[in-house]
Amino acid sequence: MSDLVAGAVDVPVAYLESKSQQIRTEAQALSFVTKKAAEAAAQKFEADEQLVERTVNHFGQKLFKEQINREKIIAKAVEELKNDPPAQDSESEIDEDWLSMFSRIAEQKSNADVQLFLAKILAGEIRKPGSYSPQTIHILSTLSQNVAQLFQKFCDVSLSESSTKLAFVITDPFGSAGSNSLAPLGLSYLHLTTLQDAGLIQHDLNAWRDIPAVFYAIPFSIGGKNYQMGIVDGTKDEDLYDNPRRVTAINFTEPGKQLRSVLHLGTNGIYEMKMLDWLRTQYSFLIVP
Repeated sequence: MSDLVAGAVDVPVAYLESKSQQIRTEAQALSFVTKKAAEAAAQKFEADEQLVERTVNHFGQKLFKEQINREKIIAKAVEELKNDPPAQDSESEIDEDWLSMFSRIAEQKSNADVQLFLAKILAGEIRKPGSYSPQTIHILSTLSQNVAQLFQKFCDVSLSESSTKLAFVITDPFGSAGSNSLAPLGLSYLHLTTLQDAGLIQHDLNAWRDIPAVFYAIPFSIGGKNYQMGIVDGTKDEDLYDNPRRVTAINFTEPGKQLRSVLHLGTNGIYEMKMLDWLRTQYSFLIVP
């Protein structure tokens, strides 16, 4: 592990190494126990030596693949911490039950994209334990490629504001999401219900939020693109802060919001253009590009 973290700045190396070694030690112990169990079972049922060998080889190959998956995710997590080191070591440690669950899921995932998501989650949990719930990891482990692609599309049209960690999709520019209004974005009603069933978005497609105009005058993003609207000179404070406008929005579940944080967000040109046009009609005192 040391050669993977060499040169990292302000990364809690000892902590990461201890957790990585714990994962390795558990895997080695499991390998030994599994091998002995296979041998004992074969002897108990008086199996021939070739059957014993095939059984042990089967479990050996399985454990070897699982360890490779763990090692790849740990290496990617180290790179994440190198690129974005924590400001200081966390005062708390990762929950042991969380780590055990993470390890069991990580060992099963050989897809490079899923491994990267898991690595980002592990790095985030090292920076701040408790950031990612067990439910979030479980949902990630069960996502099909189709659902993952739908979730990416949904995240690419979501609005967020970094200081409050808000994230949601405003549907007003298009109309009712329950009436297939988001179909041009590849997010039909059926697609949205699929994301609901996966536990990624909340079930109310007609929820609302009260958003003051100042939200658009501070840095926010649409998908992966950052915005900050200008304000026409002479605009009164009450126009910006008072009388927030009620908008219809689709909200993330907490696991959905956590998984959104590890995605590389893109931009949907159709939604972006429609959203900016909508803002121009709603706020005469905002300078919308």
